Amino acid sequence: MILNDDAFAQMVAEEVKNKLSPAQRELLLETQNWDRWKRALEALVRNLESQIENIVADAEADANRYAALGREGKKLAREAASAYGNRQTKIERFLFHVVKRLDQVKTMVETGRPIETNPFETANFYRRAILKHRSLLHEYDMEDTAIDRALWAALDNKWEFDRVTSDTL
Repeated sequence: MILNDDAFAQMVAEEVKNKLSPAQRELLLETQNWDRWKRALEALVRNLESQIENIVADAEADANRYAALGREGKKLAREAASAYGNRQTKIERFLFHVVKRLDQVKTMVETGRPIETNPFETANFYRRAILKHRSLLHEYDMEDTAIDRALWAALDNKWEFDRVTSDTL
């Protein structure tokens, strides 16, 4: 599968968030995509760093502007500073994970060995899928089946698929 640069960059960002399917992750792990993956992560780092710089500049500009408004301005300045701080923290947290993944991908490119798939990431992906499956059944007011209930029991480390028979369907 060939993806344009924007779609590939989006996939790379989603991979850092651990929101890719195993098939999509396998696509990234194909040898011909390693350099492209590295470049996309480097571009993402630059973008996030730029966003942080812009937040800092905007926060300073707002602080100066609000300072001229007296007491009411101080209140606005505190609210704005809090909002900017929250945005900056969120972006910095994501940046941390992007840089960590970039280091792993650089090592992969340099050594010629793919990144080991983290079993916890895979398990988390399947857990989210099962939870989403359950919420969609409830959202669309669909009746669950014995198979659904067995799947949901797996979230609690219970194997109930042996209880599924043609009679329970």
